[in-house]
Amino acid sequence: MILTRPLHSPEFYQAHGLGVETHITRYDILPNWPQYIPFTYGVHLPYAGMNLAALDDELRQQSLAKLESAFDEALRYPVDRMVMHTIGIEREQDEIVGSYDRMISALQSFADYAARQKIILCIENQLMPRPERRAIFGCTAKTWLQIHKDVARDNVMLTLDSSHASTSVAIFDSYEERITRLYDYLAQPELIGRIHWSDSRLKNQEALYHDMHLVPGKGDLPRDFHRKIKALDVIKLLEQKCSEEEVLEGLKFIETL
Repeated sequence: MILTRPLHSPEFYQAHGLGVETHITRYDILPNWPQYIPFTYGVHLPYAGMNLAALDDELRQQSLAKLESAFDEALRYPVDRMVMHTIGIEREQDEIVGSYDRMISALQSFADYAARQKIILCIENQLMPRPERRAIFGCTAKTWLQIHKDVARDNVMLTLDSSHASTSVAIFDSYEERITRLYDYLAQPELIGRIHWSDSRLKNQEALYHDMHLVPGKGDLPRDFHRKIKALDVIKLLEQKCSEEEVLEGLKFIETL
């Protein structure tokens, strides 16, 4: 199934067999949200203002409590899995504010909480931030896959965000190296439980620290990479702020793969 952000008319979703992904505490508080509830087949948990890796015990515990509260709210939707970020900030500018082990421990605790409701958590690869601003755990393919291994819970999978992946590989000097590294995100496809599908531009490094979220087919990611994403038997979110016409262009591109 293909989902989009809740930006279009209910008639559009019905006519094209599409759904939406809600972002708890962001989309579901909008005045027009009720019209999208019948089309909601995806849930994204919040992350703003939170840090599961925090060295500050109070912030870490508050973050976990907020996450559990949002999870409880999301149980109203007909989903068997929920998307989440690593919510693991290691450094803010020059200050170390979090640790990897504390993030892993918190993710394990939250996974156990979700397992009691038989919900799968799909941890998303992170946007590569500018290094002078922040360091986040899980913004390369290697660290994203390692987080999954270290959490080691049966109800934890991964969400592949192709736009985030592009920001992390854009740091390499050659286009060939960027594309090689991009495919690292598909090294273990059996672990991917959800997709956030966008195009991006890697030939000119426009994606460097830039979360482009282009409509599929509007960037320069390899067709074969898109084809492999299409082949994954999971729900896919077209994560663009765009018109209905552009959504249809993206769907047409996907059909040609």
